[in-house]
Amino acid sequence: PPHTTDGSHGHWGDAAGWAGWVLTRLRTVCEGHLTCPAGLTPSTLVLPVFLLVFSCLVLSVFSTIQEHQKLANECLFILEFVMIVVFGMEYIIRVWAAGCCCRYRGWRGRFRFARKPFCVIDFIVCVASVAVIAAGTQGNIFATSALRSMRFLQILRMVRMDRRGGTWKLLGSVVYAHSKELITAWYIGFLVLIFASFLVYLAEKDANAQFATYADSLWWGTVTLTTIGYGDKTPQTWLGRMLAAGFALLGISFFALPAGILGSGFALKVQEQHRQKHFEKRRTPAANLIQAAWRLYSTDVSRTYLTATWCYYDSLLPAFR
Repeated sequence: PPHTTDGSHGHWGDAAGWAGWVLTRLRTVCEGHLTCPAGLTPSTLVLPVFLLVFSCLVLSVFSTIQEHQKLANECLFILEFVMIVVFGMEYIIRVWAAGCCCRYRGWRGRFRFARKPFCVIDFIVCVASVAVIAAGTQGNIFATSALRSMRFLQILRMVRMDRRGGTWKLLGSVVYAHSKELITAWYIGFLVLIFASFLVYLAEKDANAQFATYADSLWWGTVTLTTIGYGDKTPQTWLGRMLAAGFALLGISFFALPAGILGSGFALKVQEQHRQKHFEKRRTPAANLIQAAWRLYSTDVSRTYLTATWCYYDSLLPAFR
């Protein structure tokens, strides 16, 4: 904590210094808890916020059902008000606590922090929630119908739960590491799709009105090779059915390859992260052990307790010379 040696203004200077130190400390603590939660913080901050966001999302879904619309809207109105208070305070605290970083100090730094993607999402969600609350209090038909779709901006709140972007970074690293395999699988699958659709189109265009155009055949090929199978378009000629069966067996294998590649990539990446965490846990004790051994070696001049491996082999070397 700061202190002053000025005798005339010591009291006021010391009080101002203490106030500045307390604000700086409080700003640092808030920034640490909101940015990198650790210990009991995830259970005390992240989980309640997630449950609140998930409850609002569930109530938004029930508000579109006619039987539950009235009760869901009443509960959603209360939760929306709570969300505005919670996220509004969190947004203000985040912008205020960002001043602990050098690049975010001052009003320009705060504005630079507010332009970050997750801060923009927070601002949009807060504004949308305020608009929904205002429309609900007015009670007119135009406001409730025009702003009802804005409630589904709450889906963005689910995106903001992972503020550090660990999920997207993991996905991006897996896709980047296996980009060649994915491109190869997608390329071959695309070739199978266009050839299968074209051949089935040639076989079915005269006998089946469902394949009147090549676009209809491409739609059928996409739905079939991705194993969705709506059943709205089916080949009717034997030639078309044989081609469809052959290309389906061939194409599904290539369309299913990206899922296997991504699955194995995720498993390898998670295993690598666990190995890295295990290495980081052992790195500090190993460094302390090496430092302690070096201090013992440098302070003991005699070093009689040391039995080096080269001494043993040096004693054996004359026998082989």
